[in-house]
Amino acid sequence: MAKLMDRLWNNIGDAKAFSLSFTNFAYMYDDYCVDDFYTIQCDGCKKSIQTRDYLFPRASCMKPTSILDTLEYGVSQELRDELISRFDVTDKDFRPIRSKRGEIVYYQITPQHIMLPISEENEWIPRTPCPCCGSIQYDEVKDFENENEEYYHYISQAALDDMHDFNVTFEKFRWHMPYYVISRRVYDFLTERYPRTHYEPFFLK
Repeated sequence: MAKLMDRLWNNIGDAKAFSLSFTNFAYMYDDYCVDDFYTIQCDGCKKSIQTRDYLFPRASCMKPTSILDTLEYGVSQELRDELISRFDVTDKDFRPIRSKRGEIVYYQITPQHIMLPISEENEWIPRTPCPCCGSIQYDEVKDFENENEEYYHYISQAALDDMHDFNVTFEKFRWHMPYYVISRRVYDFLTERYPRTHYEPFFLK
């Protein structure tokens, strides 16, 4: 089967890393919302930390990869186990997603490695730091797109050399959300196994 990314890009072989951009959605139970699983750390900017495992119905977690309705990403237990066995990835890079009965039905991707800053390469502009906690969110003031209106980003050699197989960007954006970035070798594995999966490439700058 032809790979989706090969059809969308004529220079995908030049990409050095990739942000997750899965298109299949998984939805939590209707009687829960994301705020039920977080504790606010700062009343000023509403920065919060996840303090509970997400609860999702099993029927919503049937695909090997998904974007969660929390705008994070999830994978099946089978894929999670294979990623841990093959790559520089540990169980700390995942968090269980459970059913209401407490059974693990999926795994949330929670990379522990924070990349070196790449805001200069991508023209990401920092907002004014929160006066209460000092945290900074970034705005993406310029979109980089190819001829198919597919987004891409840039990475420095220093940030590339520092990367692990699973990463989050140093920069956080709206709702304090980072990009989730995987190495080239993880991308090659995933697209070989699941050729319809979608990503946003990072090119060297």
